[in-house]
Amino acid sequence: MVFVAGLLFSMSSCAVMFNGTTKRVNITSMTPNSEIYVDGLFVGTEKASVKLKRRHDHLITVKKAGCKQQMVPLDKKFQVEWVLLYMFVNVFAVATDAPTGAWYGFERSQIVVPENDCTE
Repeated sequence: MVFVAGLLFSMSSCAVMFNGTTKRVNITSMTPNSEIYVDGLFVGTEKASVKLKRRHDHLITVKKAGCKQQMVPLDKKFQVEWVLLYMFVNVFAVATDAPTGAWYGFERSQIVVPENDCTE
């Protein structure tokens, strides 16, 4: 029984437990009545709070009729501290964190898109 408990512990993942596989990102557009899209999907008008998968890069797009479309890339960032932790504590956790993307993060969790002057 102790062996099974030890095996289950060794297969657990710190990044999944502490980071999760998604991250909440708050997006604000300073252009009044503009629409916010993430990866092509509408998420709100002027403000949005979305949970994004850590394992993917994302593209935030702000649109308003008569205005130039604004795009803001949100790229995933590898968090090397998890690998360092695995080297000393639990090397088997890589089997969970690599496919789930839990060891990635984003540079920002608050994104403000500046006002568009709408002079296309």
